[in-house]
Parts: sequence; structure tokens; C-alpha cells
Amino acid sequence: MKTNEMSLIKTNELTSLVLSITLIFILSLILILLFFFSLHGLPTEEKITAVTKVMAIIAIFAWAMAITINAYNTSRLSLGIDQSTLGQLLSRVMAWEKKVEMGINYTQSNVQELDTERFYQAIKHLGNEKIETRFAAIYELERIARDFPKNHWTIMEILAAFIRENAPARRDSENNLPEKLPTDIQTALTVIGRRNAQYDLANKKLDLRDIDISNADLMEANLSGVILIGSNLQWVNFIGANLSGANLTEANLCGAVLYEANLHKAILPEANLQEAVLRKVNLAKAILYEADLQGAMLYDANLQDAVLYNSNLEEAILCDTNLAGANLEGCNLLGANLIGSNLQGAKLIGANLEGVLLSTANLEEANLYEANLEEANFYEANLKYATLTGANLNQAIFQKAKIFGCDLSKCENLESQQLELALGDRTTILPDNLEIPAHWCQNLVDCSVSDSET
Repeated sequence: MKTNEMSLIKTNELTSLVLSITLIFILSLILILLFFFSLHGLPTEEKITAVTKVMAIIAIFAWAMAITINAYNTSRLSLGIDQSTLGQLLSRVMAWEKKVEMGINYTQSNVQELDTERFYQAIKHLGNEKIETRFAAIYELERIARDFPKNHWTIMEILAAFIRENAPARRDSENNLPEKLPTDIQTALTVIGRRNAQYDLANKKLDLRDIDISNADLMEANLSGVILIGSNLQWVNFIGANLSGANLTEANLCGAVLYEANLHKAILPEANLQEAVLRKVNLAKAILYEADLQGAMLYDANLQDAVLYNSNLEEAILCDTNLAGANLEGCNLLGANLIGSNLQGAKLIGANLEGVLLSTANLEEANLYEANLEEANFYEANLKYATLTGANLNQAIFQKAKIFGCDLSKCENLESQQLELALGDRTTILPDNLEIPAHWCQNLVDCSVSDSET
């Protein structure tokens, strides 16, 4: 009889223990899942470490609860368990907890060692002879930079150094035919161009000076503030790229495509932009003094307040371009197309505008002091209050051009037939040898009164 009772007690005891552990396991699993999904945004290694620690704590709690419940049920059914036995059980639980804690520390240590190993292995493979290995190493460095933001900037500088070392600029590159860029160089540029710029160090700029990356594809790349001094960037695809504040001093951008690129406040003195495609580009407040823009396409571009002092814009296409407030002093615009462009308040002192097309352009309050405007076409252009002192107007076309408020008294080579085609009034100051055209009086309310008095 006693044996059956003991068996029943053990059965009940076991059933209670199983139910307790099952309930705790289900609750623990739910907690772990909730905790894991709350770690959105953390790197994988940190997620694993955190979840491991939580699992260990829950496991300790579960075993402690199970042992406590078992001890309680057993003591309730039988008084055979003494204090020393209970103490031994608690000691085992504490020992197991210590082992789990040691395992957690070991896991954390392994994660850190894995990061270091990955990093140095990738660096080592960058110097491998096989291009496939270098290619893989670059992508591995990108993954490390993404997983460990604290290493982001260091990795970007390493990739920049890799490009400088393996793609140096050649001084005879101006006349070279386009060549395909090596895959590893292109890959390194792509990684830099799509980096997460929020992890860039403040007041730090990536150094890519004196490199040859002609024919590269940097479409929509983020190269803001990058140093590209003296670099060969011929035929590079910069469509939609961000080059704001970039330093491109003496860079060769001949034939480069910069459609809708952002070069706000970019530095481009003495840069070569011959035949570059700069349509809809943002060059507001950019520095372009002595730059070569011969034949460049700047249709619908924004060059407001840009500095183009002494630049070469011969035969450049500047239709509908915003040049308001721009400094074009001493520029060569021979044969350039400025139809519909906005030159309001622009400085064109001493500029060469021979044969320039300025139809429908806005030159209100522009300064054309001593500019060469020979054979320039101002059809329907707005020249209100423009400064034309000392300007050469030989054979310039002023048909329907608005010259209200202009001081033409000291300009050169202006003839009466040119004025006959223009739109002016008595606010227009003419040279002493020329008279106000009769049709200008139609623009004055008091014209008839003045004539009768005369």
C-alpha cells in the first residue's frame, strides 16, 4: 500500500513539475521574441549577445522556479527532505548561474575577436594579386562599416587610400582615349558614393586627390566635400551626384556628364570642363575662376552668384541659365548661346561677348563696363538700367530690346539705326551725336507736350 501511495505521490510530483516547466518555457519564449523584435536597428552580433543574456537569465529563473515548486510539493507530501538537501539544491543553482554568466562573457569576447579578425582579413585581402579577392575584400569592408558604425570613417579612408594608391593620375591623361575602369577601383568608388554620411566625422573630408578614374560611373553618388584636386575625371558619369562643397581645383572634367548634379559652393578654379554636360546642374555660389568651359552645355543650369572670373565660356550653351549676380568679369563668351538666360545684376566687366546670342535674356542692372558686344544679338532682351559705359556696340542688334534707363553716353560704335530698332524713352541717355528716335516718344505720356513746347 505504501508503495502505491509513494508511486502516486511521485507521479503527481512529476506532473506538477512538467506543467510548471512547460508554462515557464512558453512565457519565456514569448518574452524572448518580444525582446528580439524590440532590438530593431542594432547590428546582428549585438542582437545575439543581448538575446543570449536574456535567455540565460530566464533559464536560471525557470530552473529556480521549477526546483522551488518541486521542493514545495515534495515537502508538502513528504517531510523527508531536510535543510541540508535544500541547501545543496540552491548551491547547484548558483553554480549553474555562474557557468552561464561565464559563457555570456565568452560569447561577447568572441564577437569582439570576430570583428577584429574580419577587419584585418579584409585589409590583408585588399593587397591580393587576384582582382576577385580585392573585389570581395571591398564589399566585406563595407559590411563591417555598416555593422560597426564606429569603424565607418576609418574604412572609408582606407578605401580612399586604396584608390589613390592603385589609380594615380597620369599627367598625359588629357588626350587619352576612354578606358574601362578596373572593377576593384569602381567598386571602391561605389562603396564610398553610397556610404551612410551620417557616420562621417565632423570637419573631415575624404581625400581623392590626383587620381585617375576616367570613365567611372558615379551616378547619384554622395561625394559632398570630397577632395578631388588635380584628379582626372574625364567622361565620368556624375548624373544626379552630390558634389556640394567638393574641391575640384585643376580637375579634368572634360566630357563629364553632370546632369542635375549638385555642385553648390563647389571649388573649381582652373578646372577643365570642356564639352562637359552641365544641364540643370546646381553651381550656385561655386568658384570657377579661370575655369575652361569651352563648348560646355549649361542649359537651364543654376549659376546664381557663381564666380567665373576670367573663365573661358567660348561657344558654351547657356540657354535659360540662371546667372543672376554671377561674376563674369573678363570672361570669354565668344559665340556663346545665352538665349533666355538670367543675367540680372551680373558683372560682365571687360567680358568678351562678341557674337553672343542674348535674345530674350534678362540683363537688368547688369554691369557691362568696357565689354565687347560686337555683333551681339539682344533681340527682345531686357537691358533696363544696365551699365554700358565704354562698351563696344559695333553692329550689335537691339531689335525690340528694352534699354530704358540705360546710360549709352560713353559707349562706342553705337549708330542711330541700332536705336531705331530698340525700345527706349527719355530716361535713356544717348551720346551727344545721336538723337532720340521719334517712336520712343510713344512711351512717354508727356511727349506731345514736350514737342509742342519745342
